[in-house]
This record gives sequence, structure tokens and C-alpha cells, in this order.
Amino acid sequence: MKITYVSHAALLIEVDGLKIVTDPWLKGSSYCEQWFLFPKPANIENTFDADVILYSHGHEDHLHPESLKLLNKNAKLFYPYSWYDGAKPFFDEFGFKNLTEAVNERTYKIGNDTSVTYFSNNLDNVMVIESGGKVLLDVNDALHSAPVAVMQAIISKIKKRWPKIDYVLSSYGGAAYFPNCIKFAGKDDMEIGKTRELFFLNNFCNFVKLLNPVYAIPFASDFVLLDEEQQWMNMVKFPRNQVKEYYKNHTGNSTSVQVLEMYPGDYIENDKLVERSSYHQKVKPEGIAYLIKDEYVAKIEQKKHIVKLTDTQAADVLEKLREHVIKKRYVIPQEKQKKIKYAIQLSDYSDSKYFNIDLKGAEPKVYMTDVFEKDNILLIKLRSATLLYSMQEEWGGDAIIIGYGCMIEVYDLNTIKEDLDNLSVRLITNYPNTKEYLQRVPLRAMKYLLTDSLKRNSLFPGILLGKSEKVNFSDPLLNDHLLWLSRTKCEICNACNLPEKISFSN
Repeated sequence: MKITYVSHAALLIEVDGLKIVTDPWLKGSSYCEQWFLFPKPANIENTFDADVILYSHGHEDHLHPESLKLLNKNAKLFYPYSWYDGAKPFFDEFGFKNLTEAVNERTYKIGNDTSVTYFSNNLDNVMVIESGGKVLLDVNDALHSAPVAVMQAIISKIKKRWPKIDYVLSSYGGAAYFPNCIKFAGKDDMEIGKTRELFFLNNFCNFVKLLNPVYAIPFASDFVLLDEEQQWMNMVKFPRNQVKEYYKNHTGNSTSVQVLEMYPGDYIENDKLVERSSYHQKVKPEGIAYLIKDEYVAKIEQKKHIVKLTDTQAADVLEKLREHVIKKRYVIPQEKQKKIKYAIQLSDYSDSKYFNIDLKGAEPKVYMTDVFEKDNILLIKLRSATLLYSMQEEWGGDAIIIGYGCMIEVYDLNTIKEDLDNLSVRLITNYPNTKEYLQRVPLRAMKYLLTDSLKRNSLFPGILLGKSEKVNFSDPLLNDHLLWLSRTKCEICNACNLPEKISFSN
């Protein structure tokens, strides 16, 4: 088994006469030109003739449309089965006809001596690739942000089937607008951002220790943001070259796991790491983030030149926003609606124009003003293209929620306490509603739920197939807005059981 790190979460695995590619984001940007590949890819052309393409989930930095165009249309393509039924038409559009929607915990043979098994964590998945006695776990984003109970349940299933694991590859950092994109009085953005990254790294160490592979490889967390007001977020990421030392200290060196530092172009063959990436020569004790401005100098300069909307174009965006708010108002609980009035400012229009959304009355109001109205509970700043994409595409909200597509100013602690900041963002997205999908595709949903006990118990605890407690896929600590927006680093570390004295520079 030869494992080559290509870029982000993309691996090229050569085994059993096959070329297998995972989660290929190979070129370009993601989430409305907000995420960019870093470290930059190497030798992406080696993936173009892949025999098998494995996708772990549908987020754009994993299922990347522009990269999909580059790949062999005759390849066997695997995508996780869920009640969302858009996979087949999506891949058909790109010319892929050999699609298998992989059912949770079912093993699929993809070569003479090679198989893949998916383990679902809601929409994320662990992919277990087995060949010639070697076992590789591509965890990607499925465990490092999961609640402890979900993490342990999935690991228990995997260890029962594969007691000996050779490789674990996993994300180890954050990928969401919260809390970095939210401004609140007294919040130290850099300090809280770094603490958040430490939370994810801690989880990485915890589940790697439980899985106890021969090798653990952190990857898929080093995208970069190039918009001027967001570049500071690149500096909160925990440097990959410091993960090995942190793991050793965190676990007390109580495991035999070898943590490997890999960059695009590096590969593992015969259980030996071959360092081919130039980043090994460029890395400093604090990492490689210092290279971002040099490697993306042209793109950073380009982003400074914003093409402004005309008044007519802005009026069209306002009308689309009004239609969307009227249509999607139901996603906000009625008791919360009377407390929600906020403003949106388009960064590519005017600094003195505000789109106001008022849900307090019997009918929602969406209108433009030249001043910021004092009773607005928050202000969301974003580009018009990001707003339109979020409202018009079913999963377009990922450009905001995951893609760091907005900046939010919150003015009152009660807004955070009552989760109004989160609800205000949700209102301008077009995410599919679970209940509506269950009604639209009941047979598909039933098939999915029958194979995924965790998801089944999250929706119907104690009803289907025996008694059980409800499973929560959201970590309560990660989603505690009050904790991350209004508390100090020390308080967060105490609440999350993180080492306070750990610091890192990037």
C-alpha cells in the first residue's frame, strides 16, 4: 500500500493494482472563493486516471465540483447513502455513471483484495480501507468535533472489526464561522480562536489514542482565508509540525503511535515515510503559515479590488432577500421571532446602506435604510454573491456556516444567551428541513435509519428497534455560544478540560 498526500483531504492510495483517490479538492477555491488550498497541492495529475473515487461527505472542500471535472469518468465512485437523494443526479451531471451510494457499516469490495466500509456520524463518515492485511482509517471530519458518546460508539464498532489499525488520517482543526466570525465586546478573537483549535486537537489526540494505530497523520485542516479582514484566522491554527510533540505530551507517551508530519507530495510506502515536499525545508518552529502571503500574493491583491453593486443590482438582492425571509421564516421558533430584528450590510455595495430584517410584527419586514437602526440586535456583513448563493442553493448556507462567509457584530449578551445570533444566520440559508425530507422520501429515509442506529436514536429514541437514549450529534461545549463569545480563555479551558499553559504561534 502506497499512500500519497495530494492536498487537503485528498489522498492517492495505490494498492492491489488500483489507484484510489479520496475527497479530491485538487485546485481552485471553495465556498464562494473563501477557502484556498494550503499547503498547495502536489502532482494532482497522478489522480486524474483514478480507478476508484471515495467521498466521505458532501462539503465542498471534500466534494469539490471543479476538481470532479478532472477525474476519470469511468471510475467507480462511492458516496455515503443518506436520506438526501441528490447524489445520483449530481454525479450524472458530471458524466459519472458508476456510482455506489455506500450504506452505513456495509463492506464493499473494490478490488481483488481491497474493500471499503463507511461508518456514519450524521453526514460525516469514517472510511475504512482494507487491503492485503493493511487497514487505513480515513477519519477526515467525522470524529474531531463529535461528542464523546458518538466518538466512542463509532470507535467501538471499528475496533471490534479491526483490532489492529495501521493508519489513521484525520482533521485536527476547526471549520466553521463560529466563533471566529463573531465580534462581541471584550472577546479576544485571537486567543479564543486558538483555544478553539486546541479543543479540536485535543479530540484528535483522544480518539487516536483509543484507535491505537501504528501511524497517525493529521491533515485536511490547513485551508487558508485570503480576505483582508479574515487573514488573522490563518494564524490561530495549530501548526502541523507541533502535533507530534503535543500528542506525546497529551497522552504521556502512553501509546506506541507514531504521529507523522506529511505535506503534499510526501508518501508512505512499505511503512516508511518518504519526504518529497519542499515544505519540510521551509517549515519553521512556528509552522508554515508565514508562507501564505508569498504563495498567494496575486490572489490577496485581487481580493482588495471589489466590484461594487449598482443601486439596481442591490435592489434586486433586497427583493430576493425579502422573498427568502417570507418563505423561510418558519425555521425560527415563534417565541423567538418577536425578539429578532437585525441588519445585513453588503461588503460589495455601500458602507452606508443596511438591509434590515424585522420579524417582530405579524408579517416580516425587509427594507433598506441609510442608517443603522439602534434596535437591531446584530449586524451581518457579507458579499452579495455569498448571500445569494446561501439563499438559492439547498446547501448554499455552507458558504456562510462553514466557509467563513460573514462577519457578525453582536451588541447584547441576551442575543447570545437566547441563541438569536445563530437563528439570525440560519434565516438567510436554505438548508433542507429534516422533517420535510422524511416526508418527501420516506422509503429512502427508512432504509437509512434502519442501517444507522446513531441517527435513528437521535430522531426516535426508544421507538425503533429497542430502547435507547437520544443521541446528540452536536457537542454541547462546542455549541455553547455563551461560553465561546463571553468567557475568557481560562474559563473555556476549565470548562473543556484543556491545558491552559499550552501556547503556540503561527
